[in-house]
Amino acid sequence: MNPSPRTRNICVALDANILITLLNMNRLDIMAGLKGYEFYVPDQVVEEIHRKVQRERLREAIKAGWLKEIEVTDIAEMEIYAQYRHRFGKGESACLAVGRNRKWIVATDDKAVKREVSTVMGSGNLLDTGAILAIAVKQGVLTSAELKELHENFSF
Repeated sequence: MNPSPRTRNICVALDANILITLLNMNRLDIMAGLKGYEFYVPDQVVEEIHRKVQRERLREAIKAGWLKEIEVTDIAEMEIYAQYRHRFGKGESACLAVGRNRKWIVATDDKAVKREVSTVMGSGNLLDTGAILAIAVKQGVLTSAELKELHENFSF
């Protein structure tokens, strides 16, 4: 049985730059706490996480169900991916392909990818680290004091 549109979660394809920021903060747990969202990581993005501690944290988050790893195997997605690979990296291209084909939100801090999402899919289909953290504060997953501390210690 398919969920009704009112109870269906918003699906988000996460780019490596957001993942790395949250991994550096050691705050992937924020993703688990956000209500109404499901966060997906294309396998091309997983490949872009090179530091051992970050890969371990990412694997733990996937194992815990905070994030879901996906593969780009759909023919339409593969075609979109191939078109984007001329302009963007593997992870960015995968997120754009998944976002366009599946009508998902794309989460990125990359300015060029943000422009592409806004132009092709509309700015309503875009999240960045700041927006994710703002949602976390609004939903009570993160306090204003915690957000302030993150801003003081990390750039995003």
